[in-house]
Amino acid sequence: MIMTKYNNMLKKIGEVSKDLNIPIHIIRFWEKKFPSLNPIKKPNGMRYFSEQQLGLLEEIKDLLYVKKYTIEGAKKFLSKKNFETQDKHLIQELENLICEINKRI
Repeated sequence: MIMTKYNNMLKKIGEVSKDLNIPIHIIRFWEKKFPSLNPIKKPNGMRYFSEQQLGLLEEIKDLLYVKKYTIEGAKKFLSKKNFETQDKHLIQELENLICEINKRI
């Protein structure tokens, strides 16, 4: 595990494999299938995963192994979830903007 200047923990693929009980080759396979799973790759080829990426890996594992989604089904689920999250953020930003405008009126 390494620490960045922003104090975020980054884990190597081997550490992630042990923590989540997922073989390294499966993590590499998922990297190819899930575009949002994009670890930091150093020039020496080492992969480093952020906390956000670890959460995504846990969610993919749950969708595939527990909920029995296919890879395509899991991709669609995650894509839809991503759009819903973006929509919520946009709505919040618009509500904040409306409040600011109302204060100025």
